[in-house]
Amino acid sequence: MKRLAMIVLAVSQIFISYSRNIEPEKDDNPQDTLKVYYLNEVVVTSSVKETNELKNMPTAVSVVSPKQLRDTQIESLPGLSSFIPNFFIPSYGSKVSTPIYIRGIGARLGAQTVSMYVDNVPSFNPSAFDFEFQDIQRIEVLRGAQGTLCGRNAIGGIVNLYTLSPLTFQGTNLTIGGGSYGQFSAKASNYSKLTDNFGISVGAYYKRDDGYFMNSHTGKKVDASENAGGRVKLDWEITPSFKALLFGNYDYVSGGAFPYMHKDSTAANFNEPSSYNRHLFTNGLSLDYTGNGYSIHSTTGFQYLKDDMKMDQDFSPKSVFSIRQMQEQHSLSQEITVKSGTQRKYRWVVGAFGFYDHRVIDTPVAIKEEGMAAMQGHLDAAMQRTGAPLRIVYANDRIDLPGIYTKPSRGAALFHQSTLTELFGLEGLSATAGLRLDYEHTGIDFSTESVNGDINIKPKSAPPAMPPIFVESDIVMQGSYSKDFWNILPKFALKYQPSSTAVIYLSASKGYKTGGYNEQAFSKILQGALTQSIMGKVMPGVGTGTPGLTLEEQLSYDPETSWTYELGGRYEMFNRKFSFTYALFYSRVNNIQIIKLVDEGTAGRIVTNAGKSDSKGFEVSLKYVPVRNLSLFADYGFADARFVNYQTEKQVGRETTDVDYSGNYVPFAPRHTLSIGASYVHDFANSPLIDRLVGNIQYAGAGKIYWTESNKTTPQNGGSGEELYQPFYGLVNGSISAEKGAFSLELWTKNLFNTDYHSFLFEASDMTTGKVNQFVQRGYPTRFGATLRYTINR
Repeated sequence: MKRLAMIVLAVSQIFISYSRNIEPEKDDNPQDTLKVYYLNEVVVTSSVKETNELKNMPTAVSVVSPKQLRDTQIESLPGLSSFIPNFFIPSYGSKVSTPIYIRGIGARLGAQTVSMYVDNVPSFNPSAFDFEFQDIQRIEVLRGAQGTLCGRNAIGGIVNLYTLSPLTFQGTNLTIGGGSYGQFSAKASNYSKLTDNFGISVGAYYKRDDGYFMNSHTGKKVDASENAGGRVKLDWEITPSFKALLFGNYDYVSGGAFPYMHKDSTAANFNEPSSYNRHLFTNGLSLDYTGNGYSIHSTTGFQYLKDDMKMDQDFSPKSVFSIRQMQEQHSLSQEITVKSGTQRKYRWVVGAFGFYDHRVIDTPVAIKEEGMAAMQGHLDAAMQRTGAPLRIVYANDRIDLPGIYTKPSRGAALFHQSTLTELFGLEGLSATAGLRLDYEHTGIDFSTESVNGDINIKPKSAPPAMPPIFVESDIVMQGSYSKDFWNILPKFALKYQPSSTAVIYLSASKGYKTGGYNEQAFSKILQGALTQSIMGKVMPGVGTGTPGLTLEEQLSYDPETSWTYELGGRYEMFNRKFSFTYALFYSRVNNIQIIKLVDEGTAGRIVTNAGKSDSKGFEVSLKYVPVRNLSLFADYGFADARFVNYQTEKQVGRETTDVDYSGNYVPFAPRHTLSIGASYVHDFANSPLIDRLVGNIQYAGAGKIYWTESNKTTPQNGGSGEELYQPFYGLVNGSISAEKGAFSLELWTKNLFNTDYHSFLFEASDMTTGKVNQFVQRGYPTRFGATLRYTINR
């Protein structure tokens, strides 16, 4: 990395020298702080907290424009995967989980490592990340820890989504489309000014498909889905100095989920319901006041999420184990910032943030007939080992483990950031420093039990006619735990901008991800407590619980923290037709949180801490417009993310062994992301049928992706197992559209060459046989369709 950094610095000096001699194009809109040269599209940006202009921030940032979203057929956040360097979002079976991996840092469960904001309102649950895009003005992705300005859960970065304002855009958008696999979508929105300083926008959408993967047990598609929603936005310029914005978004999802199939199969094969339904409301109120050399901004956010997930936990046609999870979450946030003018040599921002989050999770788990038979076998074996002259039989063929878990959290923070330009009297040199004091209180209130876990006891020597003794053995667990977290999150950066078309920076920032409690751990804890209860009643003196660990220790996991160091730069040349962006980074994460399978997946998944990890790599983005109607781009990211210190225990069957995963790759995060594309526009000067023809093609790829902490398969008959990973794969997407006046007709395709890949793989033990199986979610097949758009700008 040191040698690479030296090379990058040398190349940077060449680019800086060249950029100084380039006379920039005259900017027709000097208020724009970022110009994206993607077929002359202009994106206007602003920030209520940042003391640097977005284009020249001392951190890696990518901005995606509405035209880029349309040209690449990106309709929700997962579509951005690999489109941005080292930015990856896999598909894990439903919208209940939308993990974001940036630079090898991410999480499948628990708190997110990347925060998301919609019009400056934060989302507190990854279950709210995947929704349909409509009338997006721009998307900003900041990579690297953003703890100073954004606080908790921004170790990997942040994603900012901004929607169109009716004060800056007036018009009507209508879209209807369809495609293979029963795809159909319709969108409509209108933006109007009711007065010179008050505007309103309304929009609605509907989307459906028939699903892509078959369940051979039912003969039906697993993952057919429907998605509908709407949004309202009010924008009011009360005075030239005081503005107010109020918006409300609603998104509804309903359909099948989790098309997990055996690795050697081409279809899923399970008997229990598998679905996901969600209601999501996101509301925000923003108030802005601009004074003489300063501005005050207030954002109040409220989000309500209610969902219902059903899953066949054994992923087979056997009646073994099923789970249902219902969430209801209320999140309230308030942020106030006071910021100086951006034209000063000394720029500053101070702010305060507070939130309250209340989440109730109802997770009834059921152990069914064949699962009970397996548990009976384990109980018989245990009794045989003890030599007890008794026969213990479960009294029922099903055990239910209902539980309601309330997870309240609240927090507050104070933060400050300063930027000093013309440092040491040198024009173009600036320094940025910031500090945040962050506090959080989190907890869990639980009430769970086993139902129908009773047993019948009978001496082995008893005559057959003797009735067994009935013993009640059900377990009830109730309680409450909580903990407090304090963190100081600093940031430092140096930036040198010798011209308006060149910048180089060096930065260091700390990130923090909250800790918490695992409600999913109760399935295993209850099963163990039930077994201990049974054994204790048969042989008095046998205790319950896990020796050496309190219940709170079994449930809780600690926060993780990180430091990210970054060297990067941005350059524009050839009259800004060519842009080049790069970043080298190194991140060290302490107490990294990972997902651990309980009993090889038969008792769910929990979040646990795994020592230290580090991630190092680089990113490069190129954009080039050689001629007016042709645009080319390439984005590449490399992230080497590994455990530095991770010793743990692994249980296979009844055997528990110590393992050391230090040096292994962090699972689920790709080492490489790559995106290459081109867009071409052909104008028809005098055609009565068509004004212009637009063609787009993209190649996006990711890999290598390891699936387990061991980076290997679980050995079935001794040995160390084989490497278990998804090799690098790439998808080709393309579109061609004809435009005439307000109409455009687009023909599109995704995964043109039907590339076969796994978007998710996990190992799970068969409760009835003890065999460890591999289950996968396959990538989506080739899809194609057409979209008709009607747009009027007023």
